[in-house]
Amino acid sequence: MTKRILKIGALVLALCLLAGIAWFANGLLGNPVSRWLARRNAQAYLAEVYPGTDYEIESVRYSFKSGDYSVLVVSPSSIDTRFTLSLSMTGQLWWDSYQTSVTGRWNTWDRLETEYRALADRVFEDPDFPYDSNIAYGSLWMDQEYGEPAPPGLLLSELELDREYDMQKLGAECGRLCLYVRQEEVTAEAAAEILLDVRRRFDEAGVSFYCIDFVLNGPRNPDGSIPRDDRQVETRYFPYADIVEEGLVARVEQADEEARAYHAARDAEMAAEKQENREE
Repeated sequence: MTKRILKIGALVLALCLLAGIAWFANGLLGNPVSRWLARRNAQAYLAEVYPGTDYEIESVRYSFKSGDYSVLVVSPSSIDTRFTLSLSMTGQLWWDSYQTSVTGRWNTWDRLETEYRALADRVFEDPDFPYDSNIAYGSLWMDQEYGEPAPPGLLLSELELDREYDMQKLGAECGRLCLYVRQEEVTAEAAAEILLDVRRRFDEAGVSFYCIDFVLNGPRNPDGSIPRDDRQVETRYFPYADIVEEGLVARVEQADEEARAYHAARDAEMAAEKQENREE
């Protein structure tokens, strides 16, 4: 009798362990049944909501963080038509990103952004680029960003699905460079020289831009750390059109003063918000 009880106990323990492993694996990797339900229900949803389209399911992936399945939908005839359906383990639809990704033009913006960044990288990552920089990239500045108006170029809402744009023209309208440089000389004169050189390099590469965020700092300490009294000259949204030799140093000095005032105002706002939170 004792041996039988021990055998039954061992069997129960083994079944519990198997159930625990299955539960853990389901939470981490999902399961074939739920994956099948997600695909089937996604196909039915596409047929009902987007009839007559060539949309097809490219992949079904499980997210262990949310416990949901992400179904990536693409169109073979449209480079900008890619969106995600989010479904639960039981196949219930939670979310459809079509309005944001496709009609909201975020896919189109992302395609153009990637293309423009690659063009800027050709200049910044050129072996002949002479500056010590750990931040250097190009992006497309559209609509509103950080509460500030975009340049007088193309708006996100005006982008056309699947259109191939003239990147030279688009860059001139809303291309924005960001460049941080460290060197021994940190003056408005040194900043002006670097800006002129950067403009020349981009002109020669045939990559246009509307403005540049530029920060010039002193060199790092020998151990790689940032000096406590880090010197800095900064320009925010400095227009390409203003990067000409005549009067440039004065414009850089003015831009640096404006940048300092901006950061001081932001610091004051954050301090006020922290004080309000403490009082609450």
